[in-house]
Amino acid sequence: MSDDDEQQSRTESSVVDASVVGLGIVLRSLAPALEQVTLQQYRILVLLVTRGSLRAGDLAVELGLLPSGITRMVDRLVRDGWVTRRTSGREVLVTAGDEAVALVEHVLARRAVEIRTALRRMTPEERTAVRTAADALVRTTGAEPVLDAQILLATAPPGR
Repeated sequence: MSDDDEQQSRTESSVVDASVVGLGIVLRSLAPALEQVTLQQYRILVLLVTRGSLRAGDLAVELGLLPSGITRMVDRLVRDGWVTRRTSGREVLVTAGDEAVALVEHVLARRAVEIRTALRRMTPEERTAVRTAADALVRTTGAEPVLDAQILLATAPPGR
């Protein structure tokens, strides 16, 4: 194996390790929420909390689900007090309740604390290197945002 190949292999291994650490942070921050709602329900709550009230049909499109599936999930979320639903003619508008907002904000706060803690353990030079590498990874992984991850993590597309 050439030196370039060896360096490429070590870099790939490091990025995979970092992604596993990142996934661990995401999973730990989500765990308490997933004791209360399913992952699909959480994705609905994230959309409603981050974007405001949405039509049920728009939720279905955003999540790539059939309208009947969204209807059943929204029914459960209404029953459990996470969202409210208002019907106007044929349009159904779904709005996150205060508990849904608190749930999503709690997940985001837990994630931010873990990331902040890890960054504080680094030297200033390491933090700069992490920022530079993260920016490069975001810039070079393609123009199409990963919508599922953005919905799950409640983040904006890269570069926005």
